[in-house]
Amino acid sequence: MKNIIGYRTFYRYLEYIFDAEEHDYLGGLLGGMSLLADGSTADPAYELDWDKAVFESDNQNDSYQIGIYFLRDWLAISYIEEIGQILLDMESNKRLELWQKAVHDIQMNYNDPNFRLM
Repeated sequence: MKNIIGYRTFYRYLEYIFDAEEHDYLGGLLGGMSLLADGSTADPAYELDWDKAVFESDNQNDSYQIGIYFLRDWLAISYIEEIGQILLDMESNKRLELWQKAVHDIQMNYNDPNFRLM
């Protein structure tokens, strides 16, 4: 997987949103994105989708921008309003405090590197 630190940060960001709002579809997305002990995603398609988003991004180290591409691609397959709202919030730089918290958590290794299955 390309930019695994960015992936972990994006996952943690979505996890914070889920913890606050408990949207069903977001829980499903997180479940598929969860990393297994071998480093693969619970749903292999998410690793491919993330790598595609990294490739599409102008800056392959900007995990926030990569997350936007990831959600755009995900929503192009099947539009889910609650996920669409997260994308809109990211595009307009809302909830940046949650993003900064996620970045801090990853830098300090506060989260489980394998995530928890939802």
